[in-house]
Amino acid sequence: MRRILYIIFLTLFFVLFPSCDSKWGENGDLDGMWQLTQWKDIASGQFIENESEDIYYSFQLKLVKFQMIGSGKYYLSYFTHQGNDLIIGKTVQWPKNEERPLSELKTLGVPADGRFHIDVLNDKNMVLRSETSIISFRKY
Repeated sequence: MRRILYIIFLTLFFVLFPSCDSKWGENGDLDGMWQLTQWKDIASGQFIENESEDIYYSFQLKLVKFQMIGSGKYYLSYFTHQGNDLIIGKTVQWPKNEERPLSELKTLGVPADGRFHIDVLNDKNMVLRSETSIISFRKY
């Protein structure tokens, strides 16, 4: 009887679990919530002083959420991540559900062309470089 239960259990295990296709980890270390800790303007070499600690990027599947805590709004964008390139695409502002230009995300560190180069990416830190700035994050 034990042997039959064991065979039934193994059969169910091999039939049910391979069908659970998880996409949660498809972006590697990029997935998760990141808190902006430092923002440097390349042209002037100066650090940008603002509420940068209140800016968060959250990556999951093919979406990124940009949010400044306390503003009452956030932006959702599609993105592509290939090697060391991160490209932000179509952007929608919530709660209005309106498509917005990338230039509106300038206050959140996103360049107008939506292109970043990933200088550092691991499970604790991320550094993104655009033509105009370098922004550093910590995993939140």
